Amino acid sequence: MSAVLYYFDGRGKAEIVRLAMAAANIPFTQEFVREKKQFETMRAEGKLLFGQLPMVEYEGHHLVQSCSMARFFAEQGGLIGSNEEEKLKIDILFEGTRDFNSAFMPYGFLGFKEVLDNAKATAMPRYLPIYNFILSRNGSNGYMVGSKLSLADLGLLEVVLTIEELLGEEELKPYPEVQNFLKTMKSNEQISKYLNSDLRRKKNDEKYVNEVKSVLY
Repeated sequence: MSAVLYYFDGRGKAEIVRLAMAAANIPFTQEFVREKKQFETMRAEGKLLFGQLPMVEYEGHHLVQSCSMARFFAEQGGLIGSNEEEKLKIDILFEGTRDFNSAFMPYGFLGFKEVLDNAKATAMPRYLPIYNFILSRNGSNGYMVGSKLSLADLGLLEVVLTIEELLGEEELKPYPEVQNFLKTMKSNEQISKYLNSDLRRKKNDEKYVNEVKSVLY
């Protein structure tokens, strides 16, 4: 059954949900919230439990909270581990990627260069060595846990794609396992299909930032 994602016309907190649906081969369409009236109507109709986006309509339910949705769709696709130990490892590593990703989320909203300078000085030196080590310890298969794609990989992919696009692939050169990981992820049929489709939104720009602000404030 097809899902419908409601969010602004950008990546933001919906991107991890998109990646999870794509990797789990769950078809989805998108409805972009561009006006305050749309947002207020959804809230008034009780579709947004916490009054926030993103929201996904799926099998008669209104799903919210991006990480919960990502876990749900990842489970649909068998991407959360084959036993309890793997599930725990995947969840821990996934949560780490959310902390890492948070350094880039304000891009454009708290400045463009300022956010990148801060991420480059703080988050990247902290998290990239950790994930490079995790990938190295798991062998040369390009995954963090076990021998197949997991939600943890999707979480890291989101951040690494951001670094590649906004700062350049040379930033990853000190981390060869992360570079190999990126190649592995891009070679995945479902992920590649998503990244090269119209479902993938462009990076934040002034227009997007202003549109989000006009809806929320």
